[in-house]
Amino acid sequence: MKLPWQSLRLPKGLGWRKVMQAVLRPEAEAPDADIVAERAREQAPVLWLLGKVQSGKSTLVRAITGDSDVAIGTGFRSCTRTARAYDFPAEAPVLRFLDTRGLGEVAYDPSEDLAELAGHAHMVVAVARAMDLQQEPVLNALRDIRRRHPNWPVLLVQTCLHDGYPDGRDHPPYAELDRSPGLEELARARRTQAEAFRNLPGTGPVQVVPVDITPEDEGFTPTHYGLDALLDALEKLAPERMGVILQGLRQSAGGDARRLRARSHILGYASVAATTDAVPLLGLFSVPAVQGKLLHSLASIYGVTWDSRSMSEFSAALGSSTLLGLGLSHGARQVGKLVPVYGQTAGAAAAAATSFATTYALGYAARHYLARRHDGREATAGVEQAYRDALREALNLARHRQTEPSGNDTR
Repeated sequence: MKLPWQSLRLPKGLGWRKVMQAVLRPEAEAPDADIVAERAREQAPVLWLLGKVQSGKSTLVRAITGDSDVAIGTGFRSCTRTARAYDFPAEAPVLRFLDTRGLGEVAYDPSEDLAELAGHAHMVVAVARAMDLQQEPVLNALRDIRRRHPNWPVLLVQTCLHDGYPDGRDHPPYAELDRSPGLEELARARRTQAEAFRNLPGTGPVQVVPVDITPEDEGFTPTHYGLDALLDALEKLAPERMGVILQGLRQSAGGDARRLRARSHILGYASVAATTDAVPLLGLFSVPAVQGKLLHSLASIYGVTWDSRSMSEFSAALGSSTLLGLGLSHGARQVGKLVPVYGQTAGAAAAAATSFATTYALGYAARHYLARRHDGREATAGVEQAYRDALREALNLARHRQTEPSGNDTR
C-alpha cells in the first residue's frame, strides 16, 4: 500500500520526497549540526549587553528567552577577548546576546566587539542596578560606541529595584513606582542614573525601563516585575527584523515553554533554509534536509517520534496540493537561479524568500500536529490550515528580512 506522499510522483530528489527521506533516514540526510548553527548565527540579530558584574544581564536573558541554561551560566560561550555570546536556541539561533565582560576592571576598547556585530541588526542594552550610581565604566564604553554609531538606540534597564525598598516592602503597582511613599530614595537614584545615560552623545534614542526579576523564594510578587515593559521597549527600539522576532517569541510564550522553543527553532531553521537556497543548486539538496532536520527538532521538543506511520498521517493532513506545491516550487526555484543575471540576483532573492516561507510554514504545521499528538488530541485536525496561516505570516517576515537596512552607519 502506497503512503499518501508516495502517490504524488514528485520529481526525484526534490521537495517532499526529499523531506521524507531526511526525516525517516536522518543519519543519511541531516545537514551537519555545526553548519546549521553557523548559518543561522550569521543571520541572527544581536542584542549587545553592557553592564558591570552582578548587574543582572544573565537574568534578563533568561527572562526574555525562557531558557534556564542562562541562569546556571552554561548558555554563554567565549566570542571575543572581551565578550561572550549566547545563541538562542543554540541549534539554530534566531537571536543572539553579546555580553561584554570586565567593565570597570580594565580599560575597554569596543573595536573588537563592534567588528563581531558587523552586518547584524542590533541595539545596545545597558544593564545597571538601580541604586548603583557608579556607572562610569558603562558610560565610557557607550560614549565610544555612540561616537562611532550615533544613531544606535540604547535601552537602559534598571535592575534590582528591591535594593531600594524598606525591609519587608513588596513591589508597588508598576505604574506607581516613581511616586510610591517610602521609595523616594530609589526614585532619586533612578532619575540621577537615567540622566547620565540620556546625556550620551549621538542622535539615537535612549529609553529607560525599571525591571526586577527575582527567584520565587525571595518573596517578591510578581517575580518578573516590569518584564512586559521591557519587552515593549525592546520591540519599539529594535530594528524591524529583531522587533519581529521579539514579538513572535513573546506571543508564542503563553506559559508554554515548548511553544516558545518551537517558535525559535522554526525561525532559526527557516533562516538557514533561506541562506542555503540563495546559492545556485546548493538549495536543491540542502533545503529539504534542513526541513527534515527542523521536523526532527520539533519532534524532540514535544517528545514525539517520527516514523512512517506518523509521517504518512502528517503528509495526508497537509493535503496533496500543499505537498505538490512544496515539491514543484522547490524545483522551479533551483532552475530559476541558473538564469544569467536574473537568476543570480532577483531569482536568488526570490528563492531564498520562498524557502524561508515554506520552511517556516512547514514548521508551524508540524508544531500544530505534534502538539496535538502530545496532548492526546486528534492530531490531523487543522494541520493544512496551520500551514496556510503560517505561510502568509512567513511571506511578510521574508519581506522584512530582504528590505531591512544593515544599520552599520559610521557617521
